[in-house]
Formats: sequence, structure tokens, C-alpha cells
Amino acid sequence: MKETEVKQNSSINLYLKENKILDDLLKKASIEKIPVVDKDTGRFLEVICVLANPRNILEIGCGIGFSSYFMIKNLKDGKYTGIDLNAERAKRAEEFIRSNFPEKKCRFITGNALKIIPELGSKYDMVFIDGAKYEYPFYIKIVKSKLRKNALIIADNIFYKNKIFNKKVGSHDLNSVSGIREYIDYVTNDRYFESNFFDIGDGLSVVKYLRPYSKRI
Repeated sequence: MKETEVKQNSSINLYLKENKILDDLLKKASIEKIPVVDKDTGRFLEVICVLANPRNILEIGCGIGFSSYFMIKNLKDGKYTGIDLNAERAKRAEEFIRSNFPEKKCRFITGNALKIIPELGSKYDMVFIDGAKYEYPFYIKIVKSKLRKNALIIADNIFYKNKIFNKKVGSHDLNSVSGIREYIDYVTNDRYFESNFFDIGDGLSVVKYLRPYSKRI
């Protein structure tokens, strides 16, 4: 067998192995009714990480680690921090990631992200937001001081099952839709943010932080 054929077969086998790992986790999430991103969103995060090569990633709402997988997969010398309010899910995320990427620098924190983020001593060049939708505007405001210049902030469920476009919203979804709308308003009107929206999964917002250069005195 030629060397190129060996490499192709190896790549295919790795892809099939990865797909099985991800599909198994998706099935578990579905059975247990645990919200996770879909595969298209995951692959989008993976491509962003390959292109932007972030050195320090923060995920707000890491769940059981499905979305984390795509961001950590190609992380080279960088670090990843995942936060989730649910202790059991954060523990499962850590176990899942460490079983697949034992060499990566990762940490998982349980608690309220709004209280945890101000205490973090790092600056981030990529942030993925997938926590409580009504808290989206609070997340973006509190994480702003933790961003490096040209950092990317990606928010999931920005279309919220297309309810974001409805004039009338039921009481059950009102807080979530109001939070997302406030988030959109904030990132599109802040002069240091460059915003784009993509029809991927349940809608993605991708914001680039155009931090001004500090003046030397």
C-alpha cells in the first residue's frame, strides 16, 4: 500500500472514531434532555479555532463538554476554561475532555459565571457564550474587561428558535428573548465591537473586539 493511501486510511479511521465519540455523547444528551450545540455549530467553532488559533479560551455554559471538544481539539499551547452552574455537568465535561485530550491545558469551574469571571486573572482571545439566555447582556458586559484586542466572542442560540423575530413572545420565553435582544443591541451599537450573525444551528453571533490602542504617556 502506498504511503498516501496509508495516510488517507488513517485520517478516515480517526474521523470515524471521532464521529462515534461525538454521536455517543449526543445520544446521552438527548436521552437526559441536556442542551448541547448541534454538530454544525461545533464544526464552526472548530474552524474558527483553526483559523484564529486562540491562546486562551473561555466558555460560559460548558455543559457536558460537547462544544468544548471542538474548541479544545486544535488548541496548541493555549489554555481553556469552562464554567457551568451545574456541578455534575461540569464534572462530566472535565472527564470527557480529559479522556480525549489528556495533554491539553484545561480547567472546569462550577458556579455562577457572573461571579466567577471578575475573579479570573487571565485575558481571553476567544469566548463562547451558551449560558442562560436572559443573562447574555450581563455576560458580554462583564467579560469585556477580560478581552484581548481582536478577541472573538461567539454567542449561541441567537435566533432562539426564530422567536427573536416574532412581535409577540409567550411569557415562558419572554425573559430569554428579551435578554438576547438586549445582547444584540449592545454588541451592534458598541463602537469597539464588530458584529456578524450567521444562520448556523439556532443562530450564531460572532463579535470581534476592536479594543483601542492605549496611549503611552
